[in-house]
Amino acid sequence: MSVITLWVISVFWILYGIAGLLGFENLPEKYKYKSWTSDYIRMNGICKLLLGVGWFILGFALRAFSLSLPQQWGLGLLFALPAVGYGLYADRKTKDWRRQANREWREKYKNR
Repeated sequence: MSVITLWVISVFWILYGIAGLLGFENLPEKYKYKSWTSDYIRMNGICKLLLGVGWFILGFALRAFSLSLPQQWGLGLLFALPAVGYGLYADRKTKDWRRQANREWREKYKNR
């Protein structure tokens, strides 16, 4: 894996995560304007930021050490674990919110 490619991807996720923290995220209409929307956007931003920072650090590790491709993939998964863990936590925390929004959305358009 090219370190430069990894850095470009990580910078994309870092910028996308910062945009999420600032509240700029494209959400489906059914999730907008809810009391929990800002928390949901912030959680998504943190998850993307964790992925980007982890992979950015991974780029330095791969540049410093000569590793085989399976070892690089293993490190990639290892450095992505904080983002995956936080993503699972955020999904569990927001699942009820999203289900309620989906029910409201279906009821709103079912009666039309």
